[in-house]
Amino acid sequence: MSRLSVVHLLHANAVSFSSVVQIGDSQEIHLSARALAVQRQLEYVDSREFPLAFPIFTKPIPTPPIDTEPLCHHTLHDCPLIAVHSMRIIGVSSTSVVHIGSTKTVEANSRVKHIRQLEGGKSYARSRRSD
Repeated sequence: MSRLSVVHLLHANAVSFSSVVQIGDSQEIHLSARALAVQRQLEYVDSREFPLAFPIFTKPIPTPPIDTEPLCHHTLHDCPLIAVHSMRIIGVSSTSVVHIGSTKTVEANSRVKHIRQLEGGKSYARSRRSD
């Protein structure tokens, strides 16, 4: 049973990186983000320095086994609406969902490769390390 979603006030400072603020029902929500985070002691930028073919971005994500045991449940919605007076959101980031309503399926995938280069350490180009 779908219900009406009523929101009087929603204030969100930031919604970024494949995130969603949804008011109302949905069938499916699919979110995906890939990020490369490089932290250095010395300032240096070369866009050709890092290939985007790190194993973390290509490895398949294992899915948990689905239990096929029958599930019996009964839901009773006394009120035909979802009512929210006010909501203050500081930030939603990296494949996150703020959802006022109902949905059948939510799939979120976020992969981040962190690289830290400290002064005196081996550079990426010389060491060629993978995950």
